[in-house]
Amino acid sequence: PAVAAPLIIPRHRHRPATDAPVACIVAMSALTALQATQGVHRASVLKSTNHGRSRRRQRPPAVAASTGDERASLPREYTFHSPGSVQETDDDVVFAHQTPEEASKWENASVFHVGDGSEAPVRVGVVIGEFHNTLMDRMLEDARVAAVSMGATVDQVVWVPGTYEAPLVVERMLAGGAVDAVVVLGYIEKGSTLHGQEMGATCSLVFKQLELEYTKPVGMGIVGPGATAEQAEQRVAYAGNAMRASVRMARYMATSKTD
Repeated sequence: PAVAAPLIIPRHRHRPATDAPVACIVAMSALTALQATQGVHRASVLKSTNHGRSRRRQRPPAVAASTGDERASLPREYTFHSPGSVQETDDDVVFAHQTPEEASKWENASVFHVGDGSEAPVRVGVVIGEFHNTLMDRMLEDARVAAVSMGATVDQVVWVPGTYEAPLVVERMLAGGAVDAVVVLGYIEKGSTLHGQEMGATCSLVFKQLELEYTKPVGMGIVGPGATAEQAEQRVAYAGNAMRASVRMARYMATSKTD
């Protein structure tokens, strides 16, 4: 049977007349959202070019933190994808283009990794769901530890009823100008209906729309949709991953503005 076309909802905000028209957000039905997300594989490697030069991707210098500050761990064996994420180790990571055997292939290109070599201050706002408070407390702590290790500061933390309520607060943070990045923390559990899939598909679109509109990173530290309680317990570290990615992207944006 034919699927109804998505509903286009215009977004209104008071803006100067010189601003570009505000983009529309597609409100997807549960069925459309599920179909749109099936079979999609998101790339985990970001490639970018600038006026820099090829260099080893190094961890930022550790910042002293109080006793007990320890980042959450991720499982080393996976069912659905291969291990080896750069977020899973504190060791220096060497990519193929940084090895002597491969470096010559890129000698005429500018290759770099966003955020590397920058210690620019980054102010982060966190929007976090209340619904699974025990898990969220642990994820918030992991995000805080990641921010400290990156030399960033968490300036605002706003608790909302759940992930579905986060977009409005994220927009307000970005519009206020007091933060350089926002990290969203939440857990969309596996349910007996498509409610979670619809929620996740809708919110991810809105977060990315806001990121592009304000040119400030929005980190996705959300477990799910469709995650069981056991899976959520193993993914507390997603919060720290989202924080580290957001800080790196914010530093890249700050560097881009000065180039």
